[in-house]
Amino acid sequence: MVAEQTATVLASYGRGVLLQAGGATLHCALSGRKQRVVCGDRVHWAYPPSADGPSVQSIEPRRNLIERIDARGRAEPVAANIDRLAIVVAPEPSPDWFLVDRYWAGAMLKDLDALLILNKQDMGTESLKSELKTYRDLDLSCIEVSSQTGAGIAELKRMLAGNVTMLVGQSGVGKSSLVNSLIPEAAALTAELTRDDEGRHTTTTARWYSMDVASAIIDAPGVRDFAPPASLVRAAERGFTEIHRLSVDCRFKDCRHMEEPGCAVRTAVVAERIAQRRYESYRRLFRLYEKLAP
Repeated sequence: MVAEQTATVLASYGRGVLLQAGGATLHCALSGRKQRVVCGDRVHWAYPPSADGPSVQSIEPRRNLIERIDARGRAEPVAANIDRLAIVVAPEPSPDWFLVDRYWAGAMLKDLDALLILNKQDMGTESLKSELKTYRDLDLSCIEVSSQTGAGIAELKRMLAGNVTMLVGQSGVGKSSLVNSLIPEAAALTAELTRDDEGRHTTTTARWYSMDVASAIIDAPGVRDFAPPASLVRAAERGFTEIHRLSVDCRFKDCRHMEEPGCAVRTAVVAERIAQRRYESYRRLFRLYEKLAP
């Protein structure tokens, strides 16, 4: 009988994983070709007599699974067992607000808390105030910080306490720098990340960092695009709180909020009670789901 132990997956690398086993980290192989282990999973591992080293034997049931649609329209797992999605933007690179909308939609479709973090506050944020107000008016929590100067970091750390938070966003917004500001000891672990052609560290796989026994941050790779898989009926609508709220007033119960007569959502857009850009964001996600529908 092989004695199994329980551990948290810190990162997944192809056919291997990095585990937090007690107070140490451990590189571990996967025992089966069909095993799909992601950052945040709780797994059982052991030293099988016939293996060269430790291997993952099984995965505990997940509380949730964060996925994205890949280039072929298939759901691709990213991380598991998280409590909050924190979307990071910055003055540079210029924010892709449509990407922010999709991440927030993904959080709502999974019933997760969401947070918008504006990093690099020291670079000036005046040009972003209008969009930030749109999100604040929709009750999305927002915080402005700077990993460079330390502004807002203490408050952010308090906000993240007691939960597992996944940092997501575009490449270059400073997610890894935020991790190092929040968890100074994490800086020593960046050697495990690859470097790009200019010598900068770049995150290539989701990586778990513990803040304390009850709190952790998952640093996800930067992306150019993201779309949450559509597992719910009218998923695009449910991902946009202001559109979902008004949908009950539409003439038709199955209104898509595109061209239908008597659409309360489109009326609200014309009256500027729903932001035109947010509505366009909804339309883009709706069309994507329509295109991928079987």
